Amino acid sequence: MKSEGVSLTTNELASVLALCGYETMASQILNSINLKESTDVFERFIKDTELSLKGKGFWDESRSTMLVSGLEDLMHILVQSKRKIRCIKEDRVLFIHLLKGDQRTLIQEIRNHTHLFSIHSMENGFQSILLSHFELDRKSEKTIEEIPTLQLSETIYDQLHQIEPLVIDSMIKDEKLAGPLRLFLSDFKSNQQEFDNVSLMEMDYVKDYAEIKEVIFLLPSENFVWHLDYHKIHEKEIYVVPTSIDEYSKKLNEAISLFFDE
Repeated sequence: MKSEGVSLTTNELASVLALCGYETMASQILNSINLKESTDVFERFIKDTELSLKGKGFWDESRSTMLVSGLEDLMHILVQSKRKIRCIKEDRVLFIHLLKGDQRTLIQEIRNHTHLFSIHSMENGFQSILLSHFELDRKSEKTIEEIPTLQLSETIYDQLHQIEPLVIDSMIKDEKLAGPLRLFLSDFKSNQQEFDNVSLMEMDYVKDYAEIKEVIFLLPSENFVWHLDYHKIHEKEIYVVPTSIDEYSKKLNEAISLFFDE
């Protein structure tokens, strides 16, 4: 693999996976971009991406896969990885794939239909990667002692994603509501009425198996992070806890490291 990483478009990734013998994964990608699965489609698809792969120096007609060894090796370790972290920030996705029997991970950043792959050592931790992906490295720290933990009923929480933007605007302006709640609603609206999330996952592409072990929900504010604590959801209560950016990124890093060490 190149030291600066490997960049593939979604089309190129599907083609490369097919050439490496992972037709099922390639089919899933083709379906996600609304291309019907068939032998003819695969062959045409690979032909269409051949020029772009050649232009990137990834084509080697002397090998059975037609791919340079470094790119083929990359696909194998991607498919063989079982434990992984998925981080979603609006339309951007970050995967951290644990490499089997290794203290390294494969980072996969997906944005604008492009996949950027790079190797990252676990010894370096994941804080900087997480801060960058969730755009928290652009914010300044702020003392949050005066901001209390919010308590939401399960009903209110369930309604959050369905509330019309105009209704949220009126709630934000309603001085009868507590200031921290109005701030939270403002942050929620600014984040496209969605929580960012981190999923701890186990996957087996060959066996078509996937299980999400845990999901962590967060919402960025101007100078801190709202953490969604739903451990008391069985009591119909959900807590939204303001946490400093530094403390939160450390806790996320610890959760990921523990999951990989299990």
